[in-house]
Amino acid sequence: MKQQKLLRFQKRPVAVFAAVCLLITGILFRIARLQTNRAGDTAAAAGRYVLLGVSRGYIYDRELRPLVNNGSSSVAVVLLNDVTREMLPKDGGAIKKDGVCMTFVSASPVEETPFSTNVRLIERNSAQLCVHLIGYTDASGRGVCGVERSFDRILNDASGSIGVRYTANGQGSAIAGNGITLADDGYNDPAGVVLTLDREIQNIVEDAVSASDIRCGAAVVLDAATSEILACVSVPAYRIDDLGSALYDPDKPFLNRALATYPVGSVFKPFVAAAALENGVAPKNDYPCEGAVTVGGQSFRCYHAVSHGSQDLASALVNSCNCYFISMGLQTGGEALIRTARSFGFGASTALTGDVVGAAGTLPEETGLTDGALALLSFGQGELLASPLQLAAAFAALANGGTYRAPVLMKALVDGELREYAFYRNETERLAASEASCRAVGEGLRRNMLEGTGRKGASELFASAGKTATAQTGRFDENGKELLCTWFCGYFPYEDPRFVVVLFSEDGVSAAETLAPLFRAVSESIWQAQY
Repeated sequence: MKQQKLLRFQKRPVAVFAAVCLLITGILFRIARLQTNRAGDTAAAAGRYVLLGVSRGYIYDRELRPLVNNGSSSVAVVLLNDVTREMLPKDGGAIKKDGVCMTFVSASPVEETPFSTNVRLIERNSAQLCVHLIGYTDASGRGVCGVERSFDRILNDASGSIGVRYTANGQGSAIAGNGITLADDGYNDPAGVVLTLDREIQNIVEDAVSASDIRCGAAVVLDAATSEILACVSVPAYRIDDLGSALYDPDKPFLNRALATYPVGSVFKPFVAAAALENGVAPKNDYPCEGAVTVGGQSFRCYHAVSHGSQDLASALVNSCNCYFISMGLQTGGEALIRTARSFGFGASTALTGDVVGAAGTLPEETGLTDGALALLSFGQGELLASPLQLAAAFAALANGGTYRAPVLMKALVDGELREYAFYRNETERLAASEASCRAVGEGLRRNMLEGTGRKGASELFASAGKTATAQTGRFDENGKELLCTWFCGYFPYEDPRFVVVLFSEDGVSAAETLAPLFRAVSESIWQAQY
């Protein structure tokens, strides 16, 4: 018994010794693990990166002013300590304060000095004009439509990014003291595409149209001499940062109404007059308008069947006398009228880029036109459909003395040094009418601004010429009321035309009351900006 007790007593130091060894082993293991973690922290310190923005090649206006990336937003990247981290939203690492978006990377401690090595303020590009022509990109940065798609390769070749790098431990927490390093990889490479648009005029027109009563419509401004597009607006517009909502909008924001075709009505009358003059039909100086005329068994009326009395060409344009122009169209003949209309660009599509093409609209065939159909065409109704862009180019030909030039959007390409190359030129140029014919029509359009439906569009700063129209569509609303397309087409200054302005409302009421004042506002703003 005594020997057994002695053996148990002798074993106790061995157990204690074993326990101590296990304890020491555990401590050594924890130390080794901690050292391993620290080594991992050091290894992870070099790879932290926050992407703040991605750029793509630029799209410029005619003066090399950006149409995309033409605004900016400030992003402050800040290393934060544990206390300040409480400010962060639970769902992410960014908050907005005083209009500045701040991306936070946590750290402890942090230097309190503003804009120290722990704070970087980055300017990111934003905003875009003329969304319908320029288009947008998808999530991968590829052009989906418009100029963005047509020149996707060129714009993509000039892409870049901007971000910041910082050091962090193995748990992803930033390590204070090492600061923030800016990482600029070709961000804002200036290479890109130059358009004929004028950013200042585009801004003027977009602002004016958005403040007007036009719910669905368009506005186009052309250079009268070259047919270069200076501004192109379609409303409603979609937002490139919220494309999803536009998909379900009944007003179809994705539709570029400046390139779509619609009934034109009385703004076609100047071209009926030009066709008659070009084909040897002397305009009557004393046509007796009785308010209605019968052709081919159909009765055609002037607006409200008003009798205008004795009319000449200028007064017929001022009064928009349907009967006068029906008589003129019948004398000219269908083939000659349609042939002249084609020379002014009606019935032909307009290719602006590979992926931006204006619709051709419709124009009756030159042969087989009945007298009734010719009568309708003579005051802009019937089968005739045209786009705001087509009408702008046609009025430019009237304004410049008869030379039709197809609308142009592209000007050149630029490299990374902003040197222009690959210049574009207008391939479509022809004489649509003589200078004498255009002058005779222009006199009537000028008088219309002084005496007719264009009076509210006339400015005291300069002389202008223009024509209004209210076109029937054959479409009706839920109350059975016919929807009307209203137009204003004009140019200024009258003595030496530089600008053509076309305004269009898909569901208008009165061009004289709504679009004529808008023409005045747009033309005066352009005048003041250019002179």
